[in-house]
Amino acid sequence: MNAHTLALTCAIGAGWLSFNTLVVAGYLLVYKRETLGLGERNSFWLTVAGKRDEKSAASPAVPPRSQPSQKPIEERVPMGLPEQEEPFLEEPIGKPEEVPTHVFYVMFQQPSIELNQKVQLVLNKWGAYFDAELKIYVALGVTPQNPLRIANAYPPGLMPTEEVFQQEDHLLGGVSIILNKPKRKRGFDKVQLGKMVELSEELAALGGALLDEERQPASRKTIRDITGG
Repeated sequence: MNAHTLALTCAIGAGWLSFNTLVVAGYLLVYKRETLGLGERNSFWLTVAGKRDEKSAASPAVPPRSQPSQKPIEERVPMGLPEQEEPFLEEPIGKPEEVPTHVFYVMFQQPSIELNQKVQLVLNKWGAYFDAELKIYVALGVTPQNPLRIANAYPPGLMPTEEVFQQEDHLLGGVSIILNKPKRKRGFDKVQLGKMVELSEELAALGGALLDEERQPASRKTIRDITGG
């Protein structure tokens, strides 16, 4: 081997040795960093980031701020409030409607038992019966729905019953003959008005004066105004 070849071989060996030495030194350095916990450059920040994630998971989430309601004011009024009840107003009770009537009064000049007997005979002739509730006599005439009513001319207008009609304690000083005014003066209604005049005149013939509703002497004109004849 000449000197040139020897020098070249020594140079290659020295280079190879240097390379291996560098590799071994690098390996030892890396191994030492891993042993000290410095093996990865981003390990510290990864650890901090992990702890931050754990803290975020443990803390409660902040609820989002509520937005003001866009519903109308009427819809946002609470529905649980009790409704106000309307005050109860009692309707005033009016008086019963008065029915217009025709009235004749027969005022007797000399009340007596004999006069009571005659009055009772006339009532029986007309088929009048005693109404126990109203305490008057009722003669149906030709319109039973609108009968003739015979009451005492003096308040309170009560007539004696058939049992006591002829007793001195129940002498009649006068009677009133009453008939509701018909809505029309024709047919049976007109006939019933004539019956009212007939009964009144028959009772007056017993010894009494025939008076109108103003307690004035009844004239022929008054009778015509009632009967329409």
